[in-house]
Amino acid sequence: MLRELVLAIGLPVALLLLAVLALEHWDDQMPHWVQRLSKRPSLIWNGCIGLIIALSLLRWLLQL
Repeated sequence: MLRELVLAIGLPVALLLLAVLALEHWDDQMPHWVQRLSKRPSLIWNGCIGLIIALSLLRWLLQL
């Protein structure tokens, strides 16, 4: 079960952290299409990702 938890929670969180670090490091050197996407509001996207992570954790906890 630990393997499934790592796949369901750990992998998306690790990818999210790597993406945030990359965006902070390459602030003005990002491709034009990425800079254009960064100007759009992302509240819905972030909320949905957080909901997926929370529901995955809840599902894992209920299987115990």
